[in-house]
Amino acid sequence: MKNVFIEKRLLSFKHAFNGIRHLWKNEINFRIHILTSTIVIALAALVEITRTKWLLIFICVGIVLAAEVFNSAIERICNFVSPEKNTQIKIIKDISAAAVLIVSVRTAIIGAFIFC
Repeated sequence: MKNVFIEKRLLSFKHAFNGIRHLWKNEINFRIHILTSTIVIALAALVEITRTKWLLIFICVGIVLAAEVFNSAIERICNFVSPEKNTQIKIIKDISAAAVLIVSVRTAIIGAFIFC
């Protein structure tokens, strides 16, 4: 007898990894965030930061990447709902992009405190 619960969980992971693969292939900003995150992690390894600072870095990286994923999803939904130019859709997309900017700037400030 197959365990349907486990099969469904494994399938949900498959879908999530498909989403990550799609982001990597199609979203330049996602790749930029991955690149900058990799640089920050490499720098942290070079300067041998404390465990607490490592924790802060991983939290910040996770928040920035999640914000970018949500932004990409919102943009896709908007483009699907309204493929033609629409003032309200533009505002929604701008607000979503602003969220990524806010998180990224705050994270950069935290990074400055960590490394300085």
